[in-house]
Amino acid sequence: MKLQVLQPDESKAGPVPDEAWFVGRVRMHAREGSPDETDIRAVFFDAGAHTRPHIHSVDQILHFVRGTGFVVFPGEERQLMPEGSLTIVPAGTLHMHGATDDGPICQLSILAPGPTDWNPPVPDEWRQYAQSQ
Repeated sequence: MKLQVLQPDESKAGPVPDEAWFVGRVRMHAREGSPDETDIRAVFFDAGAHTRPHIHSVDQILHFVRGTGFVVFPGEERQLMPEGSLTIVPAGTLHMHGATDDGPICQLSILAPGPTDWNPPVPDEWRQYAQSQ
């Protein structure tokens, strides 16, 4: 068995699968593997860049490896995630995450196989983030 190692490397990061899923400049460096394996990606967000509202069908682990980012849920304040922070976003939870305006970040996103809904119903205060601009 060959050990797979993902060393986040921004120089190896490429475009995101769909730019409509993000606000601002975002790049990804993904572990190589098949679709039935755990998805592990180093995601590089420029300052102020973030995901649009979305829901995963499985728990998502977010590890903020460089810079201070955030995670936010409807009706709550943004929760700052300092460098080194790790959180689990429960399956079925509407959320957004990304970089603060203070600087770029790199986060690891770890997901078991399962669909993501990028067009879920969103609360009124998030409508501005729900559609691509």
